[in-house]
Amino acid sequence: MPRTLIWAIPGILVWGVLQFAATRFCTGWREGKVKYGFVALGCLAWWLPNLLIGETGASEVEQFVLIAGFPLIALYLAYLLVGEWIDRRNLKEWKARADSEKLTVGFKGRE
Repeated sequence: MPRTLIWAIPGILVWGVLQFAATRFCTGWREGKVKYGFVALGCLAWWLPNLLIGETGASEVEQFVLIAGFPLIALYLAYLLVGEWIDRRNLKEWKARADSEKLTVGFKGRE
């Protein structure tokens, strides 16, 4: 278990940072999807009692969640954040373009 935990620490840290960022910055439909970032934490919490009482397979599931679950969920959160960033950037460009077109149309109409 300690060796597994040492290998899992980077994935858990990245997941924590991305989960915090996603809950703060995601809007629209992504805001509802951010809650799925807690799936790995939920799976871990689900199996910890089984691990403590020594149920067969609990250790393997816990190791899988620690080693693979948190990095996979971190990739999911990164996908949401990149999508949010791209949409915000496109929206700013669209607003800038729309304002410039309105100004151009307004000047053409006066001529």
